[in-house]
Amino acid sequence: MKTLSTLLVAFGLILTSCGGVKNVSEPQFRDISDVRVKEVGLLKTTAAANIIYYNPNKFGIKLSSARGDVYIDDIYLGSFQLDQQVSVSKRSEFTLPVTLKIDNIATLRDQRGLWKKKEAMVRVEGYAFVNKAGFSKEIPIRYEQMQSVDRLRALVSR
Repeated sequence: MKTLSTLLVAFGLILTSCGGVKNVSEPQFRDISDVRVKEVGLLKTTAAANIIYYNPNKFGIKLSSARGDVYIDDIYLGSFQLDQQVSVSKRSEFTLPVTLKIDNIATLRDQRGLWKKKEAMVRVEGYAFVNKAGFSKEIPIRYEQMQSVDRLRALVSR
């Protein structure tokens, strides 16, 4: 009985501490930098980039891994993966070093008209694994925004 009451008290403390995390804000996308091609292949091209975000929250976390897919105008471009664990401080900018594997055949076949447009919808869907105080959680990554095609072209040609 004593063990049961101890577990209930511990469980209650965990629930109340989790209840205080209701006002969690999503990280804010800032920029993409240092885009570089690592390997060019017939079917796939591997590129690397640094994605800069701002953490507006009053707490920091560790981002242990992230993965997902990238689409431009609802056409699959490729998949991304976080290269290393990243510590995110409270209320500060942080950089995510990612690797992007681009599907060359789909990109060439479906993106011919992309460069004629002024803007294109960039969509990212995936999952990230975050750690805080010994607890891990998988959270969804969702990003969708119109981007200037000239900006995309400038990133690729750097």
